[in-house]
Amino acid sequence: MSRKMEYTGRYSLSRFEFGYAKWYSLKYNEWLEEYNNLKNSVSGVRYQEAVQGGKDGKPTEQLAVRREELRRKMLKVERAAWEAGGDIAKYIFIAVTNEDVTFRVLKQKYGMPCESTYFYDKRRKYYYLLSKEI
Repeated sequence: MSRKMEYTGRYSLSRFEFGYAKWYSLKYNEWLEEYNNLKNSVSGVRYQEAVQGGKDGKPTEQLAVRREELRRKMLKVERAAWEAGGDIAKYIFIAVTNEDVTFRVLKQKYGMPCESTYFYDKRRKYYYLLSKEI
């Protein structure tokens, strides 16, 4: 028999909503790296490819579409962190986009100015807001 893990307090989420929001958040750094790598990719497209295009569209257009898609995904994560976190938004953002950053790490390494109850409430709000947007 499996335990149903669900938070039913002020920011209620099913375990699947939470899991998806957590996974989505952890993808942020991957998306950022790809976004930055695509920035200068247009200059690497050969002239003939750009003129002839391909069956999938023009390379420059494809890059622009992919960059916009990545940017929209990243903005969802950023917006939810800033909306949920308020005064500790940057710490919420660091915590949700990095798997190995715990409350203790935020306190010691980053000097987070609050205690665990406040932090976990704001983080829960973040996952709630993000799950509603994605």
